Amino acid sequence: MSGAEQREIEERDVSVGTFVAQRDDYYAPTFERYQKGNLKFWSQNPMALLVPWLWAAFRGVWLLFWLALAIDLLALVCIMQVFKFMPLLEEAQQNAAQNTTLIERYTRWIRNFGTTGVVVFVLGRLWLGSRANPWYYRQYSRWRIKSAVPSGTSMKRVVIGVVIMALIMPLTVYRATQIRADERACLKQVLAAEETDTLMAQSGAADIPTMIAGIQHRVDGITAQMARFETLDELTDAQKTERAALRKEGRDLQRNIDTVNSYVALSAKDHFDCYFIDDFPTLARLDPPEDVTYRRVPDQEAIAAGNAGATMLSRQVRPPVEGRQVTIFTYSAESIDKSINYLRANFATAFDAMTNVLRQSLIRVEVAFMQTPWPVVAFLFIALSWAFAGTGTTIFVVSSLAFLAVFELWQVAMQTMALVVVSTAVCILIGLPVGVWMAKNRWFRWFTEPMLDIMQTIPSLSYLVPAVAFFGISQPPAVLATVIFAMPPMIKLTALGILQVPESTKEAAMAFGASERQLLRKVELPMAVPSIMAGLNQTIMLALSMATISAFIGAEGLGAIVTASLGDAQAGKGLLAGIAIALVAMMIDRILKGIRNSFSRI
Repeated sequence: MSGAEQREIEERDVSVGTFVAQRDDYYAPTFERYQKGNLKFWSQNPMALLVPWLWAAFRGVWLLFWLALAIDLLALVCIMQVFKFMPLLEEAQQNAAQNTTLIERYTRWIRNFGTTGVVVFVLGRLWLGSRANPWYYRQYSRWRIKSAVPSGTSMKRVVIGVVIMALIMPLTVYRATQIRADERACLKQVLAAEETDTLMAQSGAADIPTMIAGIQHRVDGITAQMARFETLDELTDAQKTERAALRKEGRDLQRNIDTVNSYVALSAKDHFDCYFIDDFPTLARLDPPEDVTYRRVPDQEAIAAGNAGATMLSRQVRPPVEGRQVTIFTYSAESIDKSINYLRANFATAFDAMTNVLRQSLIRVEVAFMQTPWPVVAFLFIALSWAFAGTGTTIFVVSSLAFLAVFELWQVAMQTMALVVVSTAVCILIGLPVGVWMAKNRWFRWFTEPMLDIMQTIPSLSYLVPAVAFFGISQPPAVLATVIFAMPPMIKLTALGILQVPESTKEAAMAFGASERQLLRKVELPMAVPSIMAGLNQTIMLALSMATISAFIGAEGLGAIVTASLGDAQAGKGLLAGIAIALVAMMIDRILKGIRNSFSRI
């Protein structure tokens, strides 16, 4: 600490009064008692007991402010439930014989919520009042070291606190008194408003009453014409057609009147609830995109020229439904579907080739695992665990292999291992170069890191959707979904390992004449091996977890047993298969951890 900083601390450490600014006569002895350990736990700060959020904002104790706001808000929400259910209870009591269950339920809710609200309010205030002085003293201690810590009193902080409370409490408390509306109520409001605007534009009326009067006049005219047909004993075909057309027009006009009346009947409260209470308001209603379908059809000209089996891309466009409006979500989803359809039609050959490569690789790895005698596979696992992980891990590996054998899950486990091996191999082939590039190129790292974060955040089931959309339901799309889900750790930890190589080491290598390629191959990658192995470990664990979920789209192995038992409600089979997956994952994890530790010791 510099001399200037020391003098600043000494100047600020003159008295408690400099810190508290007001009520030095109360806080100086209180702080002294707390410092000596004589302040009782239940000792109350009167202002923090009565108005804790106001006191906390005034003094800058923001943690206590947020806790006080949360406690009081919870208590108020509970108490407001009493006012929400009381009218419902009175309504149910008007027909008590048929509403016995409702009366009992509302009575219990009113009693429980009311009691909870009062208890939370009272105990919360007592706890806040008892904690105010100790927390304020700790803030004083921090202020003596760092001048940026809030001190004194400030009306500006009070205004900020009041604004925060005004933004949070009224809406939350009001929402607690309201019964949730129908899920489509707000959508119906939007549709009624759109229909009303359309009718206003079509009619050219200046206001809604004028428009309703005009529509009603047309309805009356249609009613009069319909009455004319009632006087006739027998109608000709033309008259029947005319009557049907008039009847349809009358129904449409009456429906328009009902829609406009429902929109006019909406109160300010209805609009307020839909915009601020029930859900985030719909900000935009768009015309839907064109319904475009791409298909491969026979190319008759090429076939006639002698190219048998030639195909061409057919683009079929259907206009959107007249008057249909969609949300931004629906518009984006339909646009994505159209793009996927286009890619599938134009690059079907590439997708088929990729699928074939993955399928053949998976078949060969499955053959290697499943046709290798089980003593050989077991020996390899045991030897690796003995060489790198020690006696305890070896015993665990032997026990896990015995579990797979005893419960006849060996072959199925080998199918899972094949899926994991192929997926991990693809992750290494792609992830290792990308990780190196990410470490070497700052701009690429800036672009890649958010994408990897998104890939790790997206739910695993979401990866199955594009895999099925492009490749259908089979094992290859399961491998691709597993690769995408499991690759981020490989890329991130590869880049991290290279970035953590000391600059002095790289400078020494460059001083001895190493090129960039030699620096990477002989210095950075060897020193990054422990981090790369950690990435490999995480990739394998994620691949195993995804292998279970991938069974939904055709992956075989232990995951297929889990999903099948889930569909058939066979808890026993699912539990045993789940234990087997966990044991396989733990075996691989322990062995790889031992290998990684051996590299770290080199």
